[in-house]
Amino acid sequence: MPERDAATDAVTDAEAGVGEEAAPKREVSYDDTMPGTLLLFPALLLLRFLGEHAWAYWTAAVIGALGLVAAGLGIASAVGSLRRGRRRWAALGVIALLLGACVVFVARLVEHF
Repeated sequence: MPERDAATDAVTDAEAGVGEEAAPKREVSYDDTMPGTLLLFPALLLLRFLGEHAWAYWTAAVIGALGLVAAGLGIASAVGSLRRGRRRWAALGVIALLLGACVVFVARLVEHF
C-alpha cells in the first residue's frame, strides 16, 4: 500500500504543476486604454458639440456607458499589474488616463442633464 500512496502523490504533484514554471502574466501597456478611449472619446465629442439635442445626448450616454465598462476592465488590468509590481509607471498612467476620461464623461453627462 505505501507504493500506491507514493504513486498517487506523484500524480497529484504533476497535475498541480509542482516544479513547472508558471505561465507569465500579461503586463499592462497603454494598449489597455484603447477600448475605453475609443468609446469615450466620441461620446465626449457628441456631448460637447451636440449635447443640446436629445438624440445626441442619448447616443453619447449609450456609447459612453460601454466605454465606462471597457475602461473598468482596463483599470482592473492595470491594478493587477500594479499589485504584481510590474511596469508601475505604465500602470499608473493607464489608471490616471482612464479614470480621468470617466470623470470627464460623467461630469459632461450630468452637466447636460
